[in-house]
Amino acid sequence: MKRMSEPKTRITLLNVLHEPYDKRMYHKLARSFVANGYKVTSVCPYSGTEPPESDIGVQFIVFPYKKGWWSRIKSVYTLFKLGRKIPTDIYIAPEPESWVSAIMIKLFKGGKIIFDMHEHNPNKMAQFFPKFLHKPIEYLTLKVMRIFARYTDMIILTRESFEPLWKGIKTPRITILNTNHLQPICSDIPLSLIEKYANAPTVIHQGVFGTIRGSYQLLNAVELVVKEIPDFRCIVLGEYVYGSVEEYRQAIQRKKLEENIHLLGVVPFEEVPKYIRVSKIGLILFQPGFLNHTLAMPHKLFDYMREEIPVIVPDFSIEVSKIVRESDCGLCVDVTKPEDIANAIIFLLRNPEEATRLGKNGRKAVEIRYNWQREEQVLLDGISSLIS
Repeated sequence: MKRMSEPKTRITLLNVLHEPYDKRMYHKLARSFVANGYKVTSVCPYSGTEPPESDIGVQFIVFPYKKGWWSRIKSVYTLFKLGRKIPTDIYIAPEPESWVSAIMIKLFKGGKIIFDMHEHNPNKMAQFFPKFLHKPIEYLTLKVMRIFARYTDMIILTRESFEPLWKGIKTPRITILNTNHLQPICSDIPLSLIEKYANAPTVIHQGVFGTIRGSYQLLNAVELVVKEIPDFRCIVLGEYVYGSVEEYRQAIQRKKLEENIHLLGVVPFEEVPKYIRVSKIGLILFQPGFLNHTLAMPHKLFDYMREEIPVIVPDFSIEVSKIVRESDCGLCVDVTKPEDIANAIIFLLRNPEEATRLGKNGRKAVEIRYNWQREEQVLLDGISSLIS
């Protein structure tokens, strides 16, 4: 049901890290807002050469994308400078840095602020410091965030496990899971993909990848699987962020697994379901040692479930393993052990009836509970409460 606001409420998305077509900020939040009558502007970093265009009427105001901690700090002022010029009723900030910018704008010209909390920010901040400073940095970061909350009109949480961080804070909070739009199982698959992957024992890992996302555990697991299933293939979609992709390619070559591990890089958002659908299993391989991995709620889980394929996930990830166990849609394993990953893959590939049953359970859970249409209602109710 669409909710039209007269005159149009103006929403500005302030982004330090999220580029124009970000999966959550653009394909979920912005689309939902535009479809329900809101005027949306996105201020964001951009690494392209041609100006970004929106198919839904979002106005993009971009600044050069640069990696590095110092660039993130400088982005605070950049967002403030650009954002304060935009007529806006509600500012939404998905990072601590953009949250600072939003508060500065509010103090300068007014408006309302929403902090969209994607990850455990105190723990994330601590990772930039030596290990012996992690605990005090987490403590100080949380203290600062709780102060910021007093100048904020609403906080969006992407998982229930974040709620205890805000105990005693009166700022309204809503929980909106990182689910995806409910849509039919992908059937528009190019023949080339079907021939290359659908008829082979194929698994997929999609999303940001690297050492802390289990790249070398996967490499060693694939080596074990190939001994049992020689024509096995693993699709890896997404950017290799954590570590050197060239060193990883060399490791693949040393093990002579070039025909088995296919690093395909980033593909357009709308193309991802096609690759998932030609795969037999979806992988999530977060490694322990990071609180954000323990409390992870990744998009890819719901991507896999929506396309009706079983999943293999970390047994230590509280939110992920809970969903998988309750939905009975996959296997929870010790992802630090390549042999456990390999055994789970081999089991599902050699037991197609069980794999099909788990995949169907995942799809059913998405249709009933884990879909963006359901979360969208919570989002729109929250926005309406701020407007009124």
